[in-house]
Amino acid sequence: MSKLCIFAGTTEGRQLAERLANQPLELVICVATDYGESLLPKADNILVRSERLFSQEMETLFHDEQISCVIDATHPYAEVVTENIAAACESAGIEYLRLLRESHSEIKDAV
Repeated sequence: MSKLCIFAGTTEGRQLAERLANQPLELVICVATDYGESLLPKADNILVRSERLFSQEMETLFHDEQISCVIDATHPYAEVVTENIAAACESAGIEYLRLLRESHSEIKDAV
């Protein structure tokens, strides 16, 4: 069974977790606060980590949980967190995906 790690610091991260709840894969969802954890779905295939992690701690988590892919759905302005996640993935040899919301200007330009 595949095991994904989602850093879910945005609405999009929560929505992704909701869509993947009860699917045939395991999820480790990382949020920085207890409030963030309270917004996530409860499911047998979801393990939530509610704490701030640094790059080395992320890499350890990826190894311990046998993560195969990481999805970074943190806030667009959380640049340091994104850099840490990407560095941990590179160091651990794990696929890294970045989930970003469309900006209002992009939507406006598309119309």
